[in-house]
Amino acid sequence: MLRFFYRLLHGPSLPGPRLSQAQVRALVSEAMQAANIDARLGVLSMRRIDGRFMWIAKTATKGSGLQVTVDDATGALGPVERWGIR
Repeated sequence: MLRFFYRLLHGPSLPGPRLSQAQVRALVSEAMQAANIDARLGVLSMRRIDGRFMWIAKTATKGSGLQVTVDDATGALGPVERWGIR
C-alpha cells in the first residue's frame, strides 16, 4: 500500500501535449475552411482518451453546434461533427 502511494506521488511524470493551443486552432480553422463551414470554434479543451491526448474544439453554443477532434501525437484531424438538435 505504501509503495502504491510512493509511486503515485513520486513516479515518473506524464509527458505533456506536443501541440500548442495556437497550432491546434490553426489546424481546426483549416479543417473548417476545407469543409466550407463558416463558424468559429470557441471552446478548446484537451482530454486524455486511451492514454493519448486529444484536443476537442467546439462551438460556444447551447443546444447544437460543431465539434472537431485533433490527435495530439500525430496532428490528425477527426471529422467535423454536428451535434445537438439541428
